[in-house]
Amino acid sequence: MSLHPSSYCGVTMTADTYDDDVALHAYVLRHFPHLMTALERRVTEYIAPIVSNSDDSKILKLHEFLEERDGHVDDADVISAFQTPLDERIANAVDRALETRRDDLNENRCAQCQRLARTPAAKQCLWCGNDWH
Repeated sequence: MSLHPSSYCGVTMTADTYDDDVALHAYVLRHFPHLMTALERRVTEYIAPIVSNSDDSKILKLHEFLEERDGHVDDADVISAFQTPLDERIANAVDRALETRRDDLNENRCAQCQRLARTPAAKQCLWCGNDWH
């Protein structure tokens, strides 16, 4: 039975095709971006480099917001990171967060099927239907 579609880096899962590694990566990316470095967040959230020397006023405002939110990220580091494809940048950032900050991650798993719930606060498994309200 297919109850819960989920997607990560172009991979779509259903209850029948659930892959815990793919689900965990999607979960971290969606709910724990604060476990990433400022550079990782900058290069995984956007498909184009957000740098300080843009001619576009909207890009400059976004750059200022990101600098305030995350701290300073060197433009050269952003440009360099964008030499790597987006899916690879995302996978690298999530892998590093999992390796170095796993203890800060709240893995909300279903007691029945052990699959990840949709969110850290969810009380129902959309993979198997188990409810723990």
